[in-house]
Amino acid sequence: MRKVLYGSTALMAAGAMAAAPASAEEGLKLGLGGYWNSFFWAGDYSEDDDDPRDLNNTGIFNDGEVHFKGKTTLDNGITFGVQVELEGYTSGDQIDENYAYIEGSFGRLVIGGENTAAYMMQYGAPFVGTPINSGWVTSFVPPPQTTGGSTAVAVGFRTPQLSTYVDLMNDDHALNYFSPRFSGFQVGVSYVPAATINGEGKNFPVQGDENTELTDLFSVGANFVETFGNFDVAVAGGYRIASDDTGGNDDPQQISAGLNVGFAGFTVGASVAFEDSDRSTDGTGFDVGAVYSTGPWSVGVTYFHSEVEGAAAGGDDTLDSFTAGVSYAVGPGITASASVLWAEWDGEAADADGVGGVIGMKMGF
Repeated sequence: MRKVLYGSTALMAAGAMAAAPASAEEGLKLGLGGYWNSFFWAGDYSEDDDDPRDLNNTGIFNDGEVHFKGKTTLDNGITFGVQVELEGYTSGDQIDENYAYIEGSFGRLVIGGENTAAYMMQYGAPFVGTPINSGWVTSFVPPPQTTGGSTAVAVGFRTPQLSTYVDLMNDDHALNYFSPRFSGFQVGVSYVPAATINGEGKNFPVQGDENTELTDLFSVGANFVETFGNFDVAVAGGYRIASDDTGGNDDPQQISAGLNVGFAGFTVGASVAFEDSDRSTDGTGFDVGAVYSTGPWSVGVTYFHSEVEGAAAGGDDTLDSFTAGVSYAVGPGITASASVLWAEWDGEAADADGVGGVIGMKMGF
């Protein structure tokens, strides 16, 4: 664990400069990592009569990445590294997170395409099988549409509409600093010059366009992870704010918090997120869950609810979802699972709901 808290990025930079004369015995070594998830869904989807779709009752969901990692540790103990993440399927954001970092007793500095500190340090309710505190629920029970194919409810990834893991950016170029962990506590801060929210970063030009993009995004996160006797406790909180000059809107703000407690094989937890903005995703989301694990087996239940402003006037868009699952650790990094998933969209313009079973495999490498 990291033991000491330093409060200055200047100190961190000084440490990096001091490392320059040191000689590493070897240069950066490239390694591979990543993950792959595959799920099969079979269930029933019910939509309003004016929804132009007639969705099939079965489907397959794949999600995965290959991570290219390079790092070296100098003779003085300071580590320099890079990481590039490649999506395992065709995507508009083919290269996901991509960044360089410096790490030592002063903490960790990250520069490049990465999430903000408040996002990465958040804790959500525990789950088994299919996660619902994320955008995944839209793949199995998608939001309703109206005639013409427009989405009938507000849908915003990294907002309280779908998750308590909220953010005002998506892997944009950022400066992140994480302190060492001291007595269970760790703090992280982030600055993002331009939040394009497209996951591709801002390279050409590097400056943000205040007419079309959020700029000067600041994020601060903190968590506490400790064991007290037979109890494991993890607590997190985060705050984000960005400048919005795109159309006379107020600057959007997000707050999140989460708690997990573990004892005798049980883990219970809850989390919540708030957004205060002029966007259609202004509102609140929360989840609660419990998991029991024994040997390679785990069983759990999780519930997620959100209520946001929505795109139309006169009411809110809500989402309720629930999952119950069982999983088995087949081997190192390989977990098989089966879940029952239910979700209901209650929109200002249209409604939809669905229920079904999901079986799948998660593999890390």
